[in-house]
Amino acid sequence: MPTTNAPSSQFLDLEKNENEPDTNGAGRFKPTSDDDACFGLWNMYLSQAHEYDKTLLEGWKKDMDGMLLFSALYSASLTALIVESYKKLQPDPADLTTSLLTTISLQLASISNGTTTTVGLPDTSFKPMASSLLCNMLWFLSLALALTCSLLATFVQQWTRDFLHKTTMRPSPVVQARVLAFSYFGLRRFGMHTFVDVIPILLHISLFFFFAGLVAFLLPVNLPLTILMTCVLFIFVLVYSALTLHPLLFLDTPYRTPLSDLLWRLGNALALRKHSLAGDLSLTEAMIEKSLHKSPDRDRRCMEFTMKLLDHDTELVPMFEAVSEAIISFETTSGVRLANFGIVAPLIQSPNPENNMISRIHNFISASGSLAGDPQHRVRNMQLCLYTLTSFAWLVIRHAVENIGSDYSQYPVFWFQRDLLELLSSSPFLPKGYLISTIAALRTSRIQGFRRCIEWMGEVMSSRQKTCTEQLGEVRSIFTNLSREDIDWTSGKFTHHFDQLDSTLQNACISGMSETDAAVLVQQAQEHIAQLMDMSRWKASLISVLSQFLSEATDAALVPFEMDRTFTLIHSSIPTLEIFDASLDIEEDEARATYLLQNTSTDPQSVSPELFTLIFRLLFSTKRALHFPGALESRVVLYKYICNCTNDLRTPLIESDPAYHLEECALLDLSGDGAGDLARRWILGLWALYHSMGFNESVVPPRLLSFAKGIFRLLPTASTNFIQDHWWFCTSTDTERILCKDIIKKLEHLSSGYDISDSHHISSFITPTMGDIRTLGQRLLPELPVPECPLPCPTDVYQHWITEIQDYVFSMHLLIIAKYIRIISDDVGIAVGDWTNMGLPMQMHHGHICETVQLQFANSVWKLVSREPWRHRDSPKSVIFHNSVWHLSPHWCWVTDMESAKILAKAIQRHKNDANFKGMVWYEDVCLARCMEVTREAETVEEPSVPQ
Repeated sequence: MPTTNAPSSQFLDLEKNENEPDTNGAGRFKPTSDDDACFGLWNMYLSQAHEYDKTLLEGWKKDMDGMLLFSALYSASLTALIVESYKKLQPDPADLTTSLLTTISLQLASISNGTTTTVGLPDTSFKPMASSLLCNMLWFLSLALALTCSLLATFVQQWTRDFLHKTTMRPSPVVQARVLAFSYFGLRRFGMHTFVDVIPILLHISLFFFFAGLVAFLLPVNLPLTILMTCVLFIFVLVYSALTLHPLLFLDTPYRTPLSDLLWRLGNALALRKHSLAGDLSLTEAMIEKSLHKSPDRDRRCMEFTMKLLDHDTELVPMFEAVSEAIISFETTSGVRLANFGIVAPLIQSPNPENNMISRIHNFISASGSLAGDPQHRVRNMQLCLYTLTSFAWLVIRHAVENIGSDYSQYPVFWFQRDLLELLSSSPFLPKGYLISTIAALRTSRIQGFRRCIEWMGEVMSSRQKTCTEQLGEVRSIFTNLSREDIDWTSGKFTHHFDQLDSTLQNACISGMSETDAAVLVQQAQEHIAQLMDMSRWKASLISVLSQFLSEATDAALVPFEMDRTFTLIHSSIPTLEIFDASLDIEEDEARATYLLQNTSTDPQSVSPELFTLIFRLLFSTKRALHFPGALESRVVLYKYICNCTNDLRTPLIESDPAYHLEECALLDLSGDGAGDLARRWILGLWALYHSMGFNESVVPPRLLSFAKGIFRLLPTASTNFIQDHWWFCTSTDTERILCKDIIKKLEHLSSGYDISDSHHISSFITPTMGDIRTLGQRLLPELPVPECPLPCPTDVYQHWITEIQDYVFSMHLLIIAKYIRIISDDVGIAVGDWTNMGLPMQMHHGHICETVQLQFANSVWKLVSREPWRHRDSPKSVIFHNSVWHLSPHWCWVTDMESAKILAKAIQRHKNDANFKGMVWYEDVCLARCMEVTREAETVEEPSVPQ
């Protein structure tokens, strides 16, 4: 049961309700269905309350057992002393007898001498000494208090047994919970906690009375002994007072007496709080609250103590898991709990190998390769080892990022040693998925630490408060933390300036150097440090880490553990650096780490889309992405991978390319000769990209439209290697379809009620739309002039132009449909074109279609019908014939050309005359009727007039 105080109003209600008779109903309590519904809720209450009550009552019982034993022994000892002391409160019969015998002896002596001596009777009056009276008063009071404590302790034991008995009599959780709450709040209401606290206070007062009575008892007996016992009493009082006051001054002390709580409450009442703790807390609650305040030193000592107890490396496995849980956080943006850095830091910064967890993990991994046992258990242990190392690296990196610009001398640079990386790289039994991420995180941390040391040296060199000699000395001490072997990335420029800085600092070691010579060396060192701090060099270092990370993942054909988080960690380890900013260029030898794409598998089963996306982005992190020696092979790999992926797998690649590098590659290759395998891969890749960018959507996405316009401009200049490909016609038609679909959507806006009186407003929309129509029309209908908008003009003229331009655009639209029908007729194996979006506009169109387009459409339909698509069930030809072609128009009013009508009628008749004919589909019969009507009208017009 919790001990926090409830509001006073609640206690008032409790006192009122619990003393009132039960008016809910007669008879014994029976749980209702509502009570049963609270079964789980009351069980949760019981699980917490029983644990608290058990601990509380057991503590009381043990305290009472101790006090009963002590008071029994104490009372027996005190009784023996009282037996002797109380005699001094009355006359001693032996003294009276001695006095009488003395008197008789004197009288007999006087008679024998013949003299007469008058001897008085002895004084029988008695008055006890003050010391005896005081001694007995104190001891009797002490005995009474001790016996009272024994009785009260017995009562407490009986009451605790009764409490436990009442709360466990009934098995129902609902009943138990109500009885427990009733009994506990009654215990709180009548102050049993205070009652129990008073018992030891009475026993301590009894002891004080005993020692005070002992001094009074010894006072008439022997003065030195009295003085000694007085000193003992003084020391006892002094020690007791110190033990009482100590917890009031130091909350972490183990000492306290029952009076400490009383004095603490008195201090709270008088507002004499020394520790500034909020709330009206008891002494115990204050100690607990104070212990919860963070203390880095205490945390460090706790961690060191824990590591010392873990004597064997096999005992470290639970520690690995605990540390990782303390570091990693999936709720925070940083991915780690930076607030716990102070707890974990002692585990990785301790110079003692026994207390340093990195060192212990190193030993654990080294020894695990030769240990026998369950292989699965060993793999699990190795995963925990690597995950713990990764967690440490994440914490160190994020902590350094958050503390950027802090005092370098106060903030230590943590360094993962090279031998740890060498061990991880050479251990064949480590799980590969974890190992790849761990090595990447450790390398990133080392690079970050390397850079921090360089920054530190640069700050020292820029200081004006030190002499040149002092600057060189301090920089040299920082430089000793670095080594040429720590530069584990390829960068000739960085290595050169590092060696030059090393040489400069070696020259600074000459003794007796003048300040002038030192100034020259300082200037040289500053120049080399400035070169080392160039962001391009650090971009190259992080590219190296990312390249190795991705390369090892592709070689192992797996997704590394926490790949996205590891990538984010590498990418953000230097806050002011953007790895994928191509404007920040690097050297040629540094850029080789970005050329992974040309050697990457094109199988999505072995290279996940997320992994392939990172490899592609890495390629475009420099300006050499399109022009290095293996650039063409890399783009072929790109197109192959795009073709092998499903639409869902291609989407992440497109979404992670905001700079349109995919389009850049496609446009560049279309401008070339397309030699070798490139043309075929490019065409198939372009088809896949179109569909992943939203080819089948009703509205053309802006990115797809921009891409298609770029391809459309280059189509006439494409080399023969592209044009001769079997799929080239489909590619060009898809490009035209994208542009035409966008134009049709814009025409809907043109005819939706623009205020033509505002010529500037409408021209701003018409001008670019007309530009697109002219561009596409010159390619599809070069013989047909484009109707131009006559703005400004009357409304009827504008509406007439709208009709003309719609007829023109829908002529291009039907021409594209005819191309798709022709492609499908050639047994391509797939249903090309987005027929849902192509058919709907044609169904709504009632205008005129260019005769040449009608003829091309009719010929394409005849070509499809000649393949007898109804005989090839579920083939693309059959699907398009039955579901799309005859669904293009419910009226076919735009069929006006006689030749086209005859061809369409011929195609429909062939379908009807086939032995497998099963009836007309969709609006096929309407089309036939329209074609017959057009033919009859044309023949009537051509008949010569009969002479009168």
